[in-house]
Amino acid sequence: MIGAWVERSTVYGLLAALCFVAGWKVNGWRLGEGIAQDQYQAVQVVRVVERQQQAVADTEGQKGHEELENLRRAAADAGVVAAGLRREAGRLATQLATCNAGTAGERQARANAAAVFADVLVEMESAGRAMAEQADRSRGAGLTCERVYDGVRAAAAE
Repeated sequence: MIGAWVERSTVYGLLAALCFVAGWKVNGWRLGEGIAQDQYQAVQVVRVVERQQQAVADTEGQKGHEELENLRRAAADAGVVAAGLRREAGRLATQLATCNAGTAGERQARANAAAVFADVLVEMESAGRAMAEQADRSRGAGLTCERVYDGVRAAAAE
């Protein structure tokens, strides 16, 4: 009788242990699936935020590119105006050198002074235009960078 009782207890114990292990395994699968689902949802949220941030960066980058193109067109227009001013300065310098000239030495001095004036004017205008162009490019790039940063931060905060 005791032998049968021990045998039955062993079988029931083994059966209980198998049920416990099976339950443990099923619960692990269920929890693993829940963790995987949570990870998938977290990745999806991150991807949505990344897409929003990239859209902001693309939009602001396009605006910055358009601003640079506008600045290039403005610089080209300014170059045309500057070329006209250089021609006018040369014409005025020539007129100054030839008007009411007394002696040959005075004419030569006026011509030299007019040439120096025209050269200084041209160099000053060219240097000023180059500096203004660089400053405009730098400002445009900086403003674009600030807009991208602000937009990305705002997208991340949503």
